[in-house]
Amino acid sequence: MSTPDSRSSTPAGGHAVVYGGSMAGLVAAGVLSRHFERVTLVERDRFEDGPQPRKGVPQGMHVHGLLTRGMNILRDVFPGFREDLEAAGSRCLDMTGDHAWYMSGIWRPRFQSGISFHAQSRPLLEWVTRKRLLALSNVRLVEGREVTGFLTSAAHSRVTGIQLRAPGGGEEETLEGELVVDASGRGSRTPQWLEALGYPRVEETRIHVDVVYASRLVRMPPGFNPGWKMLNIAPELPRERRLGSFVNIEGDRWLISMCGWLGDHPALDDAGYLEFARSLRDPYLHEVLRHTEPLSPITVFRFSHNQRRHYERMPRFPEGLALVGDASCSFNPVYGQGMTTAALQAQVLGECLRQGLGGASQRHRQRVGQLLEVPWSLATSGDLRFPEVEGTRSPVSGPLNWLGDRLHRLASHDEEALRVFLRVMHMLESPAALFSPRMVLKALTTRPDAAALKRRPEPVSVSQSRAA
Repeated sequence: MSTPDSRSSTPAGGHAVVYGGSMAGLVAAGVLSRHFERVTLVERDRFEDGPQPRKGVPQGMHVHGLLTRGMNILRDVFPGFREDLEAAGSRCLDMTGDHAWYMSGIWRPRFQSGISFHAQSRPLLEWVTRKRLLALSNVRLVEGREVTGFLTSAAHSRVTGIQLRAPGGGEEETLEGELVVDASGRGSRTPQWLEALGYPRVEETRIHVDVVYASRLVRMPPGFNPGWKMLNIAPELPRERRLGSFVNIEGDRWLISMCGWLGDHPALDDAGYLEFARSLRDPYLHEVLRHTEPLSPITVFRFSHNQRRHYERMPRFPEGLALVGDASCSFNPVYGQGMTTAALQAQVLGECLRQGLGGASQRHRQRVGQLLEVPWSLATSGDLRFPEVEGTRSPVSGPLNWLGDRLHRLASHDEEALRVFLRVMHMLESPAALFSPRMVLKALTTRPDAAALKRRPEPVSVSQSRAA
């Protein structure tokens, strides 16, 4: 596969190093390939030649969302990316036309919104992205190596490379670079390494939510055609805490993920899994699930807490270092913001490098601090609605939650409001668009008609699902 060479005619530097080969690292390396003569991607795992799960992505077997803003960035970094993804089996779904979506106690209207969602497994998404990255002539992959520390200048004012070795031990190696990007995930060791170099410990904010996912692959019976390719049953926070998602992915398989806040999750046997589906706010997902054929065991992933490292607040920070993805900030995956926010951080890094390598690290950490405010607020404001979740609540959080509930309910029966909601959800517009005077007035004065309250997908029966 050939990829156009989109490197800058005046590179910012000779060599950049990215460590961490998940989506954040892949996109960051793609961005850096335009600004450096050479880019090296370092990954602890060894990659399979195909879309296979791997140890370094324990959440990989669960439903993932790449928002429209994230897809737009990937298409810019890797021209032709969307076409490659669809050729590999990804399903391009309309967010309302192909989506049966229960939220705020109402099934949302079905129409062609023009906002798409690409449905595929996480391993397929990474594999297609990795193939596009490694097709670039100035990108090299170093597999099976873990990073053990930074190389720095004599005064520790600049990071000049990394130390690495085979996982579990072995001879130390060094890899020098004019820019080092930490994309190693929420277990990043950068806070400890900077502290050992004499920098202050980065301030962290954690909000514990103990979200537990339980997912499995299933096959639908022959002739199954419910009129949708994606199904979501959302809870009303904070009264309810259980969520269910069902999506059609590559290979004509269906991926189901069910989860709960504060440790609530399905039992890991077939009967318990079905019973959890029955207990959701609307039992429609249970009606579907009981006709399916399991293709995999039930896989569990536990997310203990939202975590934000405030590098923008550090009084001193070395040049030659940047952080992207979960190494900087990781969100409750329920909200689907993680991969897109990581892509935005990589995009911002490219914008900072266009101003030159000097000062790029300082510019990037400050801009990322600003960038994270909205997605962090969106994720944590939902989690903080549970009284059991500890964290600082704004004095106006009560009125905002009250108004937000009414806006959500409006979007469950009003097409204009739902389009705005989707654009905010997919990071195409600021949340301020939902709180415009027009939307607020409609939320306060408009009520769903009887038809909207009765709207529901067609019942699923054995005879229907087996029809030709």
